[in-house]
Amino acid sequence: MPRKMTIAVLFLMLLAGCARSSVYVLHQKELVRVKAGETVTAEFDGWLLSDRAVDRVMDAEIKATNLK
Repeated sequence: MPRKMTIAVLFLMLLAGCARSSVYVLHQKELVRVKAGETVTAEFDGWLLSDRAVDRVMDAEIKATNLK
């Protein structure tokens, strides 16, 4: 039993090491949820993206990954 567990853990570590994914860490202050028509004063320079825009970008990333 310990041998099977060791093999499983090694396999998962190898699999995780081979995965190529990016992780982006954001601070709570960097994310502000707004509704249409609401006025917001930004604490940081940057962009305001609608949910629709984010969905379209994420969908494009998924399609690009699937095409590889």
